[in-house]
Amino acid sequence: MKAGKIYFLITLFFFLLSNIANAQINTLALQNLTNVNVDDISDDDIEAYYQKAQQNGISQEYLVKILAEKGMSSIEIAKLIERINNVKGTPTYNKSTTQTPSKVQKIERYTDNKYDNSQLEKVEADISIFGAELFTTKSKVFEPDLRIPTPTGYILGPDDELVINVFGLSEKTYNLTVNEEGNIYIPQIGPLFLNGLSIELATSKIKSKMASTIYKAIKSGQTRVQITLGKIRSIRVTVIGQAKKPGTYTVSSLTTLFNLLYLCGGPTNTGSYRKIEIIRGNEVKKIADLYAFLVKGNQKDNILLQEGDVVRIPYYITRVFLDGNVKKEGIFELIEGETFSKLLEYCGGFTDEAYKASITVFQLTDKEKRIVDVTKESYNNFLPQSSDRILIGKIQNSYENKLSIAGAVLRPGEYALTSGLTLKQLIEKAGGVKEDVYSKRGSISRLNTNKTPIQLSFDIDSILKGLVQIELKKYDSITIYSIFDLINETSVYIDGMVKKPGKYKWAENLTLNDIILAAGGLTESGDFNNIEIARRIQNVDITKANHLQTEIINVNIYTDSVMKEVQLKPYDVINIRQLPGFTYKRTVFVEGMVKNPGRYTLKMSGDKISDIIKRAGGFRANADTSAVVIKRVSKKIQTEEERQQVFSKLLNIKKDSLNESESIKNEIYKDYDKISIDLGIALQNPLAEDNMILEDGDVISIERNTNLVKVSGEVYFPTIIPYKKNASLKYYIQKSGSFTQLARKSGTLVIYPDGKAKKVKHFLFFKKYPKLVSRAEIYVPQKANNNKSKISIGELSVLLSTLAIIANVIVNLKK
Repeated sequence: MKAGKIYFLITLFFFLLSNIANAQINTLALQNLTNVNVDDISDDDIEAYYQKAQQNGISQEYLVKILAEKGMSSIEIAKLIERINNVKGTPTYNKSTTQTPSKVQKIERYTDNKYDNSQLEKVEADISIFGAELFTTKSKVFEPDLRIPTPTGYILGPDDELVINVFGLSEKTYNLTVNEEGNIYIPQIGPLFLNGLSIELATSKIKSKMASTIYKAIKSGQTRVQITLGKIRSIRVTVIGQAKKPGTYTVSSLTTLFNLLYLCGGPTNTGSYRKIEIIRGNEVKKIADLYAFLVKGNQKDNILLQEGDVVRIPYYITRVFLDGNVKKEGIFELIEGETFSKLLEYCGGFTDEAYKASITVFQLTDKEKRIVDVTKESYNNFLPQSSDRILIGKIQNSYENKLSIAGAVLRPGEYALTSGLTLKQLIEKAGGVKEDVYSKRGSISRLNTNKTPIQLSFDIDSILKGLVQIELKKYDSITIYSIFDLINETSVYIDGMVKKPGKYKWAENLTLNDIILAAGGLTESGDFNNIEIARRIQNVDITKANHLQTEIINVNIYTDSVMKEVQLKPYDVINIRQLPGFTYKRTVFVEGMVKNPGRYTLKMSGDKISDIIKRAGGFRANADTSAVVIKRVSKKIQTEEERQQVFSKLLNIKKDSLNESESIKNEIYKDYDKISIDLGIALQNPLAEDNMILEDGDVISIERNTNLVKVSGEVYFPTIIPYKKNASLKYYIQKSGSFTQLARKSGTLVIYPDGKAKKVKHFLFFKKYPKLVSRAEIYVPQKANNNKSKISIGELSVLLSTLAIIANVIVNLKK
């Protein structure tokens, strides 16, 4: 049923109750609630329904009675009352609680059959008891099904409703309820007593009465009558004995034994699952065995309950503990005459790895414990006693007839030991020996009778020719050796200017040409004229102080190899050197404000900046030629953290403040070195030091002249200000809102476009401010901590090793 329909039905139900709370049940014009699923109703709706019922004085007893009359199942009624109790704050079972995976769990169920006082209590249930899981988890297995045809043999009683359909020559439908006296009243016919009759007898009686009165055509068959069960009545049944929730229950008349067992929580830890009694009229009507259902799904004992039935759960008589390699471990209940074979049926039998030859039984006597070993032949006769603990072991991880053969045979592996099997027969089973077999010796690893190892040797030729016969035993391990097992693996090495340098397997008649070809040949820089072979000397004269230990052979492949091949020996190391005059092309990249930016190949080994600038066509009109920066790939030997520490010490700036300056941050984290030059001098005088020689990978950057100055750090308004010729540093600081309270004025830096930096100089009461140029940056650092630390020896070594990088920031600080 959809959630919307459920909402409509329940809302309509409470609305009618609020207007006719004192009316008769059979006068409520309400839809059938048979298919309602309480789980689909939200907690907010439940609370609203409950508040409405409270406002109209509807008790839980009255509510339960009406819900049952309207077709709601006892299970769904229980859910609804539980939800209401949750709203009221009554402790109930929390569905979201995760149960622990132990064998004892907390189970909560209703203690009162009317659900008017449904305080839940917690009951410990040992889920290792076979069958207990049916009562420890929420399941609809035992929920009564009200959407079934009228059961055969159903006994009518007060409050049952019969639906009588007359069709044929006459058309009429009657909905008649059995009253307290056991009668139904048929209009124009009168009362008819049906109490205690089965549905079949009642049908026959009704048809007979109708045929003899107003529906004469029933006898001729022209009019027919169909009688079915409509609304069902409630009955009261009692659960006694070892039930988790004994008491009297009001349930529907279609409730079966299994339904009631679920409602009462099932047997306790001491209750029987095998001899549950249904007492009717002071006589035992049925003795139910739940194992028939648990093992085979047989519901022969799941009978319909009747008004006044008593369900008695007695104490168990015999329970045994089954542990080990069976398909289901746990506690099982046995009845008189059941043997261990029957117990195996209940637990599903042995697992695949179980030791089936015998079992071990731990028993209790009147005075002490004892152990009984039961063999397989006695399984059908052994009767376990109560509290027996039966242990089923595991087969040993061993083989009763295993042999193994390894080495120079075609199919090495494990084989079965058969009676009288000889070594020659096993070798034949393994496909025979390989061509590389060492025929003079093989070995057998064997165990003595006391399990100590022994090694046996044999001549393989004698075995194969049948001259010697060796009979094999259990666990023998045979090894057939190969001639390669007796020979050391030899190799040669080739390194240097070849395409695939590395280790190669040596073979007889292997030559230098062979190994060069195997290595893919020489690279373009390989020197054919000077190949060096380093060869191991077998017998070194170690008596001499400076003795010869390696022979060096120089080979010119064009002259020496034309007449004869150079034979290699094991462990030779061939080194192919690079041609003396070979060099790779070197390139630089010119970017920015030049006429032809791009990549340029260095023509001469000593090409300088002026040479490349000329090839790039000179500068554009808006180029800033006063600050040209060359970026060269850095060969860093320190981490970024070490760089940060050095910069912080030198500039006396907090580490956090370093990242506030984009220029300093780029300097710390860059992967290249910046070299500053005076391009004007370099172009005017090609021999000047500023006209430096370029290296492979250099990047020459000529920036655009923007005529701007950037102010950053501890000023109130960090910004970019148009460059004003001859304006002082104070001018730009004032334009940026002046220093903040945290500013360290004495540490103010001017970082020039070429990466150089200058700071304010102090002499007595006088200050000298650095000169400003376009594209410069003024950086005001934050005040450092009072406990200024000095550079440690370790940091000083880092400083010295990175002097080229740091110079770009602190150069000219003292100028």
